Amino acid sequence: MSHSDEDDNIEYELVSKTEMKREMHRVQALGEKLLTLRPDQLATVPMTERLAAAVAESKRITKNEAKRRHLQFIGKLMRDNDVDAIQAALDRLDPSSDLFQREMRQAEAWRERLIRQPDAEAEWFEQHPDTEPQPFRALLRAARKEQPDDPAEPIRGGKNTKKLLHWIREALSA
Repeated sequence: MSHSDEDDNIEYELVSKTEMKREMHRVQALGEKLLTLRPDQLATVPMTERLAAAVAESKRITKNEAKRRHLQFIGKLMRDNDVDAIQAALDRLDPSSDLFQREMRQAEAWRERLIRQPDAEAEWFEQHPDTEPQPFRALLRAARKEQPDDPAEPIRGGKNTKKLLHWIREALSA
């Protein structure tokens, strides 16, 4: 019986049973978070159709033991999905996460630049060519009108200013 060198070079990653259980519980906890999302939020999470159907199915289950079993089933289905991509999508929706905070600071910085610096508008369209110019410029004009005349004062959070921030966040996360 011959023994090749290729067989000797294969390295196996040993994972303890405790680590496997810990990972399983982490994935199941992600599944629980999926159940708390609204349908519009669920649409932003990358998942297979089977997992999406299981999450939708869980809304109609009322018995505790059935919920527990179904949650374990969702955890099992999540193993076939990209767990890191699901975690990133959930982090984008969670205001306490670092990713959400970083994206929010970036969006606020863009909003401030767009409102205070007229030349920032051209830079925005250069970096985000898919933005529709006419409604964006109209919203930007309306947000500028809500601001105080003194540039030393902080930006006010009027209706159009908030809409502009939401638009910027959507464009940055796309």
